[in-house]
Amino acid sequence: MAAKLGVSRPSVREAYCVLEIVGILESKVGSGTYVKSNNIDQISISQIRDISTQEESPYEILEVRKLIEPEIVSLAVKNATENDIREIEEILEKLKAETEENGIYSSETDTMFHLKIAESTGNSVLFNMMKYIMNLIHERLWNSIIDEPGAVKEDLMNDINFHQGLFNCIKSGDSDQVRPIMLKRFNEMQKRIE
Repeated sequence: MAAKLGVSRPSVREAYCVLEIVGILESKVGSGTYVKSNNIDQISISQIRDISTQEESPYEILEVRKLIEPEIVSLAVKNATENDIREIEEILEKLKAETEENGIYSSETDTMFHLKIAESTGNSVLFNMMKYIMNLIHERLWNSIIDEPGAVKEDLMNDINFHQGLFNCIKSGDSDQVRPIMLKRFNEMQKRIE
């Protein structure tokens, strides 16, 4: 489809997800994508337009995260207080407990984790940028593409290890490992969705 249209695979995937959100397409794991309803009315067109114009591309969000978050965490490594480190660890433990209990952690706990790291930088502009980014990852397109239901348990464990690795860097004051840990995880996410 991407080759036929002369567009990128992520663009096709985003378009499919928008059509799935409004109920026109249905994806079946291991089987393919099917037309669920060929009744495309004005409401559907309006919903498609709203999603397309009001929500940011998950691929672009991921690109921004790859650029900004390693710098945020590196600054947190330098500036985090003992109290900041203790609070980050408490949130990490909550994230792990939720995963153990429910098989997944909540987006609220994940948001708290990343925002606490950003707050630990002592830079309010970076904190506000991270707040904006975390708001974007609660959009329908991000959830359909990046945090898709049915994610494999192995990927969830990689994500927990990613959070643990960030915490370890902050606690030990090791900024050299931040970028490799973050870029590895973001690249894994990109490969999974392309």
